[in-house]
Amino acid sequence: MNALKIPTKFDQFRSLVYRILRWPYLVTGGVAYLVIALLVVVYLQMPAKYKSEMELVLPGTGASSNVSLNEVGQVVSQTTAPFSGGGFNPRVNYKQMLMSRTVLEEASEALNMSMKDFGQPKVTLTEQTSIITVSIASLTPEHAEEKAWALYTALQAELDELRADEVERRDNSIKAVLQTYRERTNFARNSIVDFQQRSLLVSQDQIELMIKMQADLKHQKHMLQGELTNLEHYVNQLSEELQVSPHLASIGLMLQSDPNFTGYVSELNVSIETLTEFTASWGASHPKVIAQKRRAEAAREKMLQYVGQFVGVESPQLVSALTVNESPKRAQLFSQLIDAMAKLTGTRSELIEIERAHVHVSDELKVASREVAELDRLQREFDLAEAVFTSAAARLEANKADVFASYPVLQMLSEPSLEFNQTSPKVAIAIAAGLFGFVFITIGLIVLWQRDKIINLILKKS
Repeated sequence: MNALKIPTKFDQFRSLVYRILRWPYLVTGGVAYLVIALLVVVYLQMPAKYKSEMELVLPGTGASSNVSLNEVGQVVSQTTAPFSGGGFNPRVNYKQMLMSRTVLEEASEALNMSMKDFGQPKVTLTEQTSIITVSIASLTPEHAEEKAWALYTALQAELDELRADEVERRDNSIKAVLQTYRERTNFARNSIVDFQQRSLLVSQDQIELMIKMQADLKHQKHMLQGELTNLEHYVNQLSEELQVSPHLASIGLMLQSDPNFTGYVSELNVSIETLTEFTASWGASHPKVIAQKRRAEAAREKMLQYVGQFVGVESPQLVSALTVNESPKRAQLFSQLIDAMAKLTGTRSELIEIERAHVHVSDELKVASREVAELDRLQREFDLAEAVFTSAAARLEANKADVFASYPVLQMLSEPSLEFNQTSPKVAIAIAAGLFGFVFITIGLIVLWQRDKIINLILKKS
């Protein structure tokens, strides 16, 4: 009779394994259920996280300004709408910038954190809008809010730096071109100055002034010629009436103030009066009459000799013409004749000067007419160079104000939220995930266990 063998611990373990392997699906299901339960427990034991969310918005329209500069031109500054171009969407650019290493480094440094601890923000673009939704998680609601503000500040700082760099590069490019325009303007200005130094013409206004001066001189010349003709007719007519020339009329007036001539005239008048009385009393043949007649002739002879010293001739008719004592009106006419002659002489001199000035201006105008074409060409070149230079300078100043051309302005639509409800872990999500895992594993095990029946059923139907 054989003795019973006492099983060892190894025999007991081997027997347990054999019993388990008899039910493999049950074992597999139990292990899978256990793994899912462990995952759910691990998820629920994770530290609580809170999310802060903010919304950013981009403007939908551009801005433009139109400034007219007197004697310079027009400067147009225009910032196009950020969505007008079909090449790119600025929201996508800003999304990538929010997740870029530079922005995250600056935001994490502001909070004295590492980039790993700071984490990646979640950026969502709302369709058919210009709104960007940004959310970021942290261990406390306050810290999540601080991280959102730090991210927004870092993004704005990065945009400001990019805009400043763009403006600087653009300004440097325009300044290089502006220097070329400045040199061209200076060359055109120096060409005008050199031409003005070599020529009689300084500006185009000068030729207009010369034309006006020529017209004025011509008008004065015609006026003086008419006045001169009138004066000549007046002097000639008055000389014929007085039977004395203007020169002799001036001598006649001078003799009236000469005491010698006055004495001769008085002596002659007395002799003539005495002769008249003697002739009336005694007749022409009386010795006293003859003697008085000789005295009168002698007085007349002395007077003629004296007048001859001034006029160079001795003529009784001339002496009679120069005698103005007999009529005050005749003396007045002598004075008018002398004044008219003096005015006639002055008018002739003035006419000569006017004619000389007219000839001189006409000669200068001929020379200036040939030079004005060259000056006009140089002035047009200078105006063009100056207009290009001032336009470029104005465009440079206008571009400094257009800082939102490439990087549109980004505004805060809603400030970072302060949420006290944790976003993870959530019990509902853990239970749903566990139930889903349990159901999925159960279905899978059933399919494996009844696979033969399922295959036969499919074959029968086919």
